[in-house]
Amino acid sequence: MLKLIWKNIARRRARSALTVTITMLTVLVFVMVMGIFQIVNQGLSLSRERLGADAVLVPQYSTADGGDLLFTALPENIYMPIETIEQAKGLDGIAAMTPQFYCQTLALSCCEPGEEARIIGYDSSTDFILKPYLDDASRNGIGPEEMVVGRNFEDDDLVGYNYLVLGKQFKVVSMLEPTGTGMDSTLFMDFSTAQDICLSSDVLKADWQDKDPHDYVSVILIKFKEGVDPEAFLQQVEDSGIEAKCLLTGDTISSLQEQLDTIMQVMFALWIALLLIAVLSLTGRFNALARERKKEIGLLRAIGLTRGQVFFLIIGETCLMALIGGFLGSTIALLCMDPMISLLKDAFRLSNSIWTVPLALSCGAAGLLVAVLISFISAVPSAWKSASMDPQAAITQGEVN
Repeated sequence: MLKLIWKNIARRRARSALTVTITMLTVLVFVMVMGIFQIVNQGLSLSRERLGADAVLVPQYSTADGGDLLFTALPENIYMPIETIEQAKGLDGIAAMTPQFYCQTLALSCCEPGEEARIIGYDSSTDFILKPYLDDASRNGIGPEEMVVGRNFEDDDLVGYNYLVLGKQFKVVSMLEPTGTGMDSTLFMDFSTAQDICLSSDVLKADWQDKDPHDYVSVILIKFKEGVDPEAFLQQVEDSGIEAKCLLTGDTISSLQEQLDTIMQVMFALWIALLLIAVLSLTGRFNALARERKKEIGLLRAIGLTRGQVFFLIIGETCLMALIGGFLGSTIALLCMDPMISLLKDAFRLSNSIWTVPLALSCGAAGLLVAVLISFISAVPSAWKSASMDPQAAITQGEVN
């Protein structure tokens, strides 16, 4: 029976190719939509779980938004007086707080990061952001010539190697697990070292001719005590007169989630429309094919095939073509995911580190399942009708292909 199924597909090459193409295009769009949705959704979930900070204090007149600070690695050269740390300590409801200092790398040599990246100086004595994802060797702090890197850098095993950053050599002592945020594309060094490098680097020292980077801090990350109302804390910051504004990370993530949900609803609606078109097209094709094969089916029934065997034959041909189309569509979609992520990562806050082999395989398997389902649904009416025909009537009315 399987040999007959394959021969029937092979001898109707043009018709089979068209059926495979319709299925392939439907699955291609489905897998890409599903892949992008999974990446963004998992990235936001990871961010919610791993970010650690409930609020971020940024310079009062900074134009940077929470999404850029939390979900991209764009270098943000924003600074406020270091006295802001002491002012923040007077706020109620804070369980922990830690400052960070931003600078950036611009050089693109073989020994440096392959693209412009954020460099963050962090205070290991107060840090609660990186500590859960550091190994024992670096959890209690790193030296002035050591560095921690995010997961998005090209080499997956940088630990133990040296990186030349803004003219100074650093040893990579730890590599973070994927977080789905800008941390994945960030270089972390000691707080004071990041400030020092602004004065020693030919690239950055021109920006600090009239001021000392040691007198400034970029952001202060805050973790609330249990039961603190985020909105009340936001109002407290506004009323305190502190020279900073407060960004609530929960609000930022929720806002991005709402944007994602809206966009993905539109994308899924378009795919559903494509799915309906594909089902209608396949149904029409299978009905036309059944009319053409009346005499062939009648002869098969006459030589002893049962209704169930004829039904299985037609459904088998359909499912095999669906598997071929589904495999091609899934494969092309998975191959296109990396460039698609690069194209959409700024708009959707995508992180390449979230696109893993298990996730890719699950999306591909879902594509195959969708291909078989739509072809099965489209073929069942015509297959049942063909299998139920009277053999003599079918031979009389039809023609052998």
